[in-house]
Amino acid sequence: SLPAQLTSFVGRQAEMGEVRQLLEQHRLLTLTGAGGVGKTRLAVHVATRLAAEFGDGVGYVDLAPITDPGLVPATVARVLGLPDQPGRRIMDTLLQFVRNRHMLMVFDNCEHLLDASAELIDEMEAVASGLTLLATSRQPIGVAGEVRWRVPSLSLADEAVELFIDRVGQVRPDFAVGDHDVATIGEICQRLDGLPLAIELA
Repeated sequence: SLPAQLTSFVGRQAEMGEVRQLLEQHRLLTLTGAGGVGKTRLAVHVATRLAAEFGDGVGYVDLAPITDPGLVPATVARVLGLPDQPGRRIMDTLLQFVRNRHMLMVFDNCEHLLDASAELIDEMEAVASGLTLLATSRQPIGVAGEVRWRVPSLSLADEAVELFIDRVGQVRPDFAVGDHDVATIGEICQRLDGLPLAIELA
């Protein structure tokens, strides 16, 4: 259920290695950082690389469109393809499904639903020892056992410039970088603090 990526993934090799190592050691890892720093992209890319290691696959839940905390369990159940069962709580159906599964769940954009996300994650962790959880949020979720890892901006020395050039090439395929362009692009990336979203918009 991971979303398809329509643009190339640039840089982040060191970060990917560290995130993968943390997921091997801990059941809940939350990627934190400012908006636009690339939390979602990094989480999806790591999850894609790890998918084969989980016998029951990967589930991806985007919480960004959800405004009602009470809809969080139903959103997760929908992602997992679980039908409504009259007379039974959605949470109970969800917990029964994950109980004996070996899978990775990605919860994206949790910052505006911290309490609901914490409650759901806490209950899922309690019943499913084979479940690994990777979350993204501007703030930590606040669950016991949560490991927090702050996503840094792109390196101004190379990654930020590489991303800028790559995205320009999608708009203008004939674009060629001259010697005088590199300094200008570097200055733009520096002014944008190496934030991937800001660079893409620029």
